Amino acid sequence: MEKNTLRLRTLGAIAGAMVSLATPLMAWAAAGGTISFSGAIVAPQLRMTTGVTSAGLPVATAGAQARRMEPALTLTFDAPPGVAAGADVSLQVNDGVPPRNLVAARFVDNGGRPATARNGHYQVGRNGGVLSVSPARADTPDTRVTVVVSYE
Repeated sequence: MEKNTLRLRTLGAIAGAMVSLATPLMAWAAAGGTISFSGAIVAPQLRMTTGVTSAGLPVATAGAQARRMEPALTLTFDAPPGVAAGADVSLQVNDGVPPRNLVAARFVDNGGRPATARNGHYQVGRNGGVLSVSPARADTPDTRVTVVVSYE
């Protein structure tokens, strides 16, 4: 009887630990959107902060060849001590249109080097960087975009 009680306690403790590991670590709202988490992270993750810059990305103007600068939303990636790897970052327009048609994006690492997207994905190293996002065209209505971060 005592063995069964001990076995049940052990199984209960293991089940409790599994539930706590599977529970999302954080879901919080930021200005302009919602950041949510699902899955399990077993190493420190990159810190992410949002902001807006007045000197953004060039945006095409309807009916003209000229381009003008549009304010950009920025997402800054910063690594606390102990982060061993980076992340893969991509953009998804919520209505399914390819992001390049509606969104202008640019990633610059913390060394000031611009990075080229590969198939719509940016590789963020453990040193971090800044992703700037703005409308691709001046006549484009507000576009909802999801930033997907996958840790390596």
